[in-house]
Amino acid sequence: MNLLSKIKFYLKKPKLIIVTGEGRTCAKEAISQVLREQKDIFLLQIDLKNSPSGEKFKFLIRNSSLPILVVTQVGDIPFDKDFFAGEKEKTIQIRQLAKLLPSHGYLILNFDDETVREIKDETNLKELTFGFQEGADFRATDLKLNTGTNFKINYKGNVVPIWLDKLFGKEQIYSALAAAAVGTIFDLNLVEISQALKNYHSLPGKMRLIGGIKNSSILDDSESATVFSMIEAIEILGKIQGFKRKIAVLGDVIGIGKYTIEAHQAIGERVAKNANLLFTVGPRAKFIAQGAFDKGMAEEKIFKFEKIEEAGIALQNEIKAGDLILVDGSKEMGMKKIVEEIKAF
Repeated sequence: MNLLSKIKFYLKKPKLIIVTGEGRTCAKEAISQVLREQKDIFLLQIDLKNSPSGEKFKFLIRNSSLPILVVTQVGDIPFDKDFFAGEKEKTIQIRQLAKLLPSHGYLILNFDDETVREIKDETNLKELTFGFQEGADFRATDLKLNTGTNFKINYKGNVVPIWLDKLFGKEQIYSALAAAAVGTIFDLNLVEISQALKNYHSLPGKMRLIGGIKNSSILDDSESATVFSMIEAIEILGKIQGFKRKIAVLGDVIGIGKYTIEAHQAIGERVAKNANLLFTVGPRAKFIAQGAFDKGMAEEKIFKFEKIEEAGIALQNEIKAGDLILVDGSKEMGMKKIVEEIKAF
């Protein structure tokens, strides 16, 4: 912040919401949607694991009328269970920042990520938690998929249905839960929060359903990928109803390490159960093709490419009306280029 911004902040003393963790981008968008009618709010997302210290946020915290720290997940979200843990080293700066909050501040924590949940043990702050597990203050239950995601938020005995239009995946549900927790601090009730979330559209490449060429549809998860997130996307691809064919277009998952081959093969095994056609892009993704073939996917249903451009052309020729196409891969692979080529305008 420059000097003028600091002066304005000091004079206004707005409510401060800091969002961090691996799900911070989507969570910030959801929170912004829920609080769209609120005034004097300073909302920012920060990647604390790449910040030297939380000290530089001390000015904001000390001069805010209500500081709130929202911590999403730091671990990879597993597709098949509701509990997990990240590396504790990733929360060092987050813990330091939490300790800077005054007693009237709030901590909002992902209950399912044990490493995040433990942050509360080091402070005396008021806290709210969110997740799928029993024990979370804001708990998601009764999950259903169609052209979006339906679930229920349970909070203090109150149960309200939530509809995320054309959005899928646990990260989106966590974002909605975090936004609900923040909303209640601002005296919004669950019905008001539910209405606000109907207009939450998230961000490009984050498990969004969009229109494709030739009257097809695209499940766009092209922004980033881990092994867990890609498997979740493939499982969701298989569960969504109302489409003639399911096509998985998958790029390399980068940064796995020595288990790269095995991990990509495991992804391919999921593809065989949930898709009709498979397009792979990149040298690692060829092991996705191998895993799918080993699990019974016919060779003529599998198309392997080294370059995005080649895959995009072949995919466009293959697409038919009524297809649902999942596009996924690590950010470095540039899979969003394929989305741009096949989305409807």
